[in-house]
Amino acid sequence: MSVSGWDVQRYRPTGVTPLEVWNLPVSGHELWELLGTPRMESDRRHGMSEELVVARQCLTLIEALQLLLSEHRVDAVYLTGGIAALEGITSAREVLANSLPCPVYIAQGPRFASVRAGLQLLEDLRPTSPLCVDVGQTSIKCASRTRLHVFERDTTVLPRLFIGMPRPADGHHVTSAVRFIAGALHTTALGLVPPVDAICLALPSPVDDALVPGGCTYGWEEHASLVMDILDAAKLTAPRCTVRVLNDAELAAEAARNDSRVTGQRVLCLTLGFGPGGALLERGG
Repeated sequence: MSVSGWDVQRYRPTGVTPLEVWNLPVSGHELWELLGTPRMESDRRHGMSEELVVARQCLTLIEALQLLLSEHRVDAVYLTGGIAALEGITSAREVLANSLPCPVYIAQGPRFASVRAGLQLLEDLRPTSPLCVDVGQTSIKCASRTRLHVFERDTTVLPRLFIGMPRPADGHHVTSAVRFIAGALHTTALGLVPPVDAICLALPSPVDDALVPGGCTYGWEEHASLVMDILDAAKLTAPRCTVRVLNDAELAAEAARNDSRVTGQRVLCLTLGFGPGGALLERGG
């Protein structure tokens, strides 16, 4: 697809298969209900100590990994995302590993590992000014070679539209989401010299080969022009640019591929933020 001379494509990393893990049945719930921001926010509202909040996340993570490992028979587990950055999670790495039949790796700088991997994913294009935009359901992480920005989602402007909730008939929620992402892209690109000529855009939802997105709490499922709307609204000045679009868990798998500590042919990659996303990395030879 192209807009204003740009090459916009669905990028599928070699050896990476997206996994639908958010609805994995765990302890009578879907996984996202127990592992992620909503559960943590609820626990805190009920007065739980931060230590107990994180401990409950660890227990759910162990149970989920035991189920996933029995299904996918992987050689290693790789964790990224804001929850993986919590001190209690990182200090519990040995507990996680001792509960599982394979090593567990936590990304170095888990919150930003994916956005940095996105810059590396563009290097084969030999860009002069690459940019990665990792859209999460609580914040957007953006990185250029010289800048790193975080844009927090304002839920008074962009309320979370959960599964089964009706979407506004006038579509203003999609317009607001486009404005939020485009603003983050524009702000990060502003003043970069030379102008941005390669973008990695990771979305927190499935996305098909025609760039039609699936569901997430932004409520944009089946909005076929989403990516083009974002690029148009960002008002970038580059006459030519390559844009690679992928799912955020696929980008987490790229971070695992680039991490020299991670061994094994089959790596289960989980990104832990608002809810869990998953991908399987299978290395060649």
